[in-house]
Amino acid sequence: MDFLYEAKKILSGSLFIPIEKIADDADINATHEIDSINFALIVVEIEDFLKTEVDPLLLLEMRTVRDLANILQNGGQ
Repeated sequence: MDFLYEAKKILSGSLFIPIEKIADDADINATHEIDSINFALIVVEIEDFLKTEVDPLLLLEMRTVRDLANILQNGGQ
């Protein structure tokens, strides 16, 4: 599975930006300014994808698209 693509898909859907505008190594906050509502949408999408809750600290440390892809690949661990 291409977790980088899945990460971009989650961000695209949560932030309402085209997937092709999200670079592999993009800083998520630079791609689109994240507020608490955007963050909540991203968390819901991640947990729906993984079918489990994810440690909030892990999510708060997420900075880049690759960070999100790693969270998805590691099952939220």
